[in-house]
Amino acid sequence: MVSRRFILKSAVAGAAALAFPLYRSGRLEAKPSVATFENTLPIPSLLEGRMENGQRIFDLSLQRGRHEFFSGVETPSAGINGDYLGPVLRMRRGDRVRFNVTNNMSEDSTLHWHGVHLPAKMDGGPHQVIKPGGTWKPEFEIRQPASTQWYHSHMFHRTGVQVYYGLAGLFYIDDDESDALGLPSDYGVDDIPLVLQDRAFNRDGSFSYLRSMPERMNGMRGDVMLVNGAPFPTHDVASRRMRLRLLNGSNARIYNLKFSDGRAMRQIASDGGLLEKPVTLRSLRLSPGERAEVIVEFSPGDAVVLQHEPLPQRRRRRGMMMGMMMMGGGDDQPFEIMRFTAKRPARAKGDVPEHLVKVRSWNPAAAAKTRKMVLDMRMGPAMMSGNGFTINGKAMDMKRIDEKIRLGDVEIWEIRNDSPMPHPFHIHDIQFRILDRDGQHPPLNERGLKDTVLVESGETVRVITQFEDYADPKNPYMFHCHILEHEDGGMMGQFVVV
Repeated sequence: MVSRRFILKSAVAGAAALAFPLYRSGRLEAKPSVATFENTLPIPSLLEGRMENGQRIFDLSLQRGRHEFFSGVETPSAGINGDYLGPVLRMRRGDRVRFNVTNNMSEDSTLHWHGVHLPAKMDGGPHQVIKPGGTWKPEFEIRQPASTQWYHSHMFHRTGVQVYYGLAGLFYIDDDESDALGLPSDYGVDDIPLVLQDRAFNRDGSFSYLRSMPERMNGMRGDVMLVNGAPFPTHDVASRRMRLRLLNGSNARIYNLKFSDGRAMRQIASDGGLLEKPVTLRSLRLSPGERAEVIVEFSPGDAVVLQHEPLPQRRRRRGMMMGMMMMGGGDDQPFEIMRFTAKRPARAKGDVPEHLVKVRSWNPAAAAKTRKMVLDMRMGPAMMSGNGFTINGKAMDMKRIDEKIRLGDVEIWEIRNDSPMPHPFHIHDIQFRILDRDGQHPPLNERGLKDTVLVESGETVRVITQFEDYADPKNPYMFHCHILEHEDGGMMGQFVVV
């Protein structure tokens, strides 16, 4: 991982292609150096919609753009209501919402509401395609607790490249129970969104995406860190107590986050909302698709860097080629992400309560069924054809329904990773609780509601959930690896609730 000082050999060449390119030639030449954090952290615009006839309505445009990641150099990009990423959408539990999503690009796309409980035909998965010039109008009720969700493209075989170019954003849900806790909640002041992404660039400043077979197998990982779309930014905190809402929005990279001075952070929420109690951490692991909310204390004069420190790699299962054995961690090095300074922060608001909320749980004895999900990777022609990633031995087929689930059932899903690298496993529509990892209780910060769980090579993770409110025998939900190149390459399945 290198800093943001680059020698650009030429200016941006030519206009953007009509469709997202899958392969580019030649990367930016870079000098390893210490990050100087010259860019100010951008705060995404906040969109709360407009009220019409009891509905909260949001107008969203999927569009191409040109974004200046580096001074004087424009990168062909994509965004939602802008040239890269999208606004933070904010709503409340109980709201009836409608989204007018217009595709102003020249290729098909979708917009998936990741982590949101909703009818299958409103999910925005690969079946809800928005044609160029078309407008999709999903509407549903917000039926879940206060939480940080997100939205992104989920186009079949194109999710990776469309998200890489910028089709993603955050989705906040508020409720009365969360409001009563007195947590930092002043958006952009003491409540800050942080979308973490790594990107690679060509010599002309354009994105570099999937130039090699290792990038396809490992998932796409870049050598430039972006936070809210800015390379290696700095942020002057406005309060002594800050709430950071973290999203791993990368295609494939797993982060182990910590501060350069070793200071503690208190995690208050995971994917599906608040934990029962704050959990004090010195480091926080986030895989692609996962979210976490943390409270961090600052003092006047502080200058501290958020950084990634690699975790020890688990022992891989035997019988794999050495090249495969290295996947998922062989190139992992420590690197810096962004800097926080505290020149004259305001007095912190309130203390963080020792009890937050009661988190919903399910009794394993009430489970109607245990489903087994085995994640694996196939080399050779299958990998070359884009179908080398499987669940239960099968690559994704849009015409095949893999699982049928009865409305109202509580189920246990047993997810086993038989491949040589970690996979973050995501289930649409629901939030689950982790029962155990290889028979052991999950760490304290993984005991809340989640929709994505990292499953290490050789590991088995059991989760429990309930499928309720929405039944539809024709429109499926997805389950898949959230390494986007693996999802595009076949590690995805479909289920219907009946």
